[in-house]
Amino acid sequence: MSGLEPTPSEIAARIAEREGKALEFKRGLPGDAKVARTLCAFANTRGGLLLIGVGDRGERIGAPRPPATAARLRAIAAERLEPPLDVLVGTVELEGRRIVWCSVPLSPRRPHAALDDAGERTVLVRVGSSNRRASGATLDALRAQRSAKRRLGALERAILDWVSGRARRGQPGGDATVRGFAQAHNVGVQRARRAFTQLEQSGRLVGHGAGAHRVYGIP
Repeated sequence: MSGLEPTPSEIAARIAEREGKALEFKRGLPGDAKVARTLCAFANTRGGLLLIGVGDRGERIGAPRPPATAARLRAIAAERLEPPLDVLVGTVELEGRRIVWCSVPLSPRRPHAALDDAGERTVLVRVGSSNRRASGATLDALRAQRSAKRRLGALERAILDWVSGRARRGQPGGDATVRGFAQAHNVGVQRARRAFTQLEQSGRLVGHGAGAHRVYGIP
């Protein structure tokens, strides 16, 4: 994404992709418990983008009542996940149809649990295009990632300082991308990407979006 909010062309490009580990389409907003499971799985795995108003094959249908749908997504993230999850939600118009998007970061507060209608908690992860219950070694790994704190290297400290600087310019997260950092500091993109990923996994950065358009901020 060019900033924290995707442009219509960026959403169109994502719709052209297949659903997968970091992307899910819904024609309309399903039940709260089902939405919570997807948000939970994204937050616990690698982050992701949920698009409402898009068919399984990428048909641009348009979301029902876009303002209400966007508000409900925010409420589900706050009320149906433990701990509550911070997400970014908005709408774009494509060919006269409104698509509601919800960008979920890889959460520094993971593991999150989704609450079903009976109040039962389930920790989920994303496997392919499916949400799966996390247990055993998978759940232990999630907890270990959250608690792992190690001494930062010079490159990682430089990344944190740079991302913080972009946010202080009045754009939360701004244009803090891997490629932007690499160009500003004359560092190889692959080396920078590995460092960004490690910082995100340790909870020191929060990212939204995917691939080259992934934008980072400080949690």
